Amino acid sequence: MNKIILIVLISSFTFLSCKKAPVSSQVQNTVVESKPAVDFHPQYIDFVYMVTKSKLEYSDGGNSDQFALSIRAKKDSVIWFTVGKSGVEGVRGLVRPDSVLVMNKLKDEYYSYDIKYLQELTQSNLSYANMQNLLVGNLLFPYQETDLVTKNETHYILQQKQDNMHIESRIRFDNMRVEQTTIVDSTSLSRTAIVYSNYIVADSILVPSVCSVDISFNKNNQKVDRKVVITHSKIEFPVKSVNFPFNVPKKYNEK
Repeated sequence: MNKIILIVLISSFTFLSCKKAPVSSQVQNTVVESKPAVDFHPQYIDFVYMVTKSKLEYSDGGNSDQFALSIRAKKDSVIWFTVGKSGVEGVRGLVRPDSVLVMNKLKDEYYSYDIKYLQELTQSNLSYANMQNLLVGNLLFPYQETDLVTKNETHYILQQKQDNMHIESRIRFDNMRVEQTTIVDSTSLSRTAIVYSNYIVADSILVPSVCSVDISFNKNNQKVDRKVVITHSKIEFPVKSVNFPFNVPKKYNEK
């Protein structure tokens, strides 16, 4: 796959990647003075359709670039996206709960994956629901009564465990929206920090217009840092049906 497709997959999937080789230093956890929370009722952004126009920025320490990103989604059904640069669409993708299709328009190629393959590729319990939650700024994993919830002066602090991952989410008191989620893999010591900011009201729904993802892991005994920032210039939640055009030309080669 060429660079642009890798960037799309990184921005969509690697926030949940795990089981990589351990890094040499320990992950530092922020110490916060907190006390148990008695009344915690997280809010979830609900929608039928979602449409965004965005900018995708990617950097890995040695390289950086930015692209135009368009996203359309139907809840629990499909996420459609295009990625381009200088007015030229390079990649078009279609993500469903059980499959991922990607067209590389620059090379007349297309790729077909199932979710199980992507779980093996990223060594994670990746699910469509996780991706959808990341997209709108919901908790990545639904709150369970067995989860630990504390609070400080400004935030609820939710602690969750999923397999070998520890997930800490900070939810603001004033709007009950997720502001930050940190994922630490206890086996590999990889760390992912997701920060939501610049909340706006779109069609009466309070949503983040900026999502920043910082990923640190070990590759070939060297620490790797990657950063993906998605900034929405437009967010809409249409009531009427939205189209998800995805027709693979006959001349395209399947990879």
